[in-house]
Amino acid sequence: MKRILVGALVGAILMFAWQAVAHMFFVYHHVNVQQAPNSSAILALLSSSIKEDGQYFLPDMNVNATAAEQEEIGKNMEGKPWAFVTYHTAWKSDMAMPMIRQVATMFLVLAFFIWVLGKSPGSYGTVLAKSLVTGFIIFLAAWYPQNIWWHMPWPVLQAELYDLIAGWGLVGLWLGWWLNRRSVK
Repeated sequence: MKRILVGALVGAILMFAWQAVAHMFFVYHHVNVQQAPNSSAILALLSSSIKEDGQYFLPDMNVNATAAEQEEIGKNMEGKPWAFVTYHTAWKSDMAMPMIRQVATMFLVLAFFIWVLGKSPGSYGTVLAKSLVTGFIIFLAAWYPQNIWWHMPWPVLQAELYDLIAGWGLVGLWLGWWLNRRSVK
């Protein structure tokens, strides 16, 4: 149990530290979000139309439309502008709770990862490779579909891929050593 708890705790701290450094000091996170001209006017229009937090697809799609109606809506939308908007009614600058949630989530993910590796996780290199592959699997399963379905721009995906590979690489270096060390008597 100590093996999982210590491994996951240190790994979660490493992953969190990497993400903090990447977001604060590397430009690839800053260049992937474009500035909208007239953002104040856009926000005023959204605020007058949307009254609760959520994700919105524009133009509206009637989820209760028949298949024929949905097909007609699709034809009418062809070649026209559309947007996928995440809207919040108020900015909250509380960083403490998101940081705690991020470390706790990574702790849980890494505890599961160590458990899946089992009692014989393999050599240092094998653990590192499994960790890197896990980061890539997460990218393919969670981030890349955002491009497939919602056309999320590649620079956004690229930044997430860098973070996943670097973060899981650090975790793999740590766990490769931690899970293969010999007890000193």
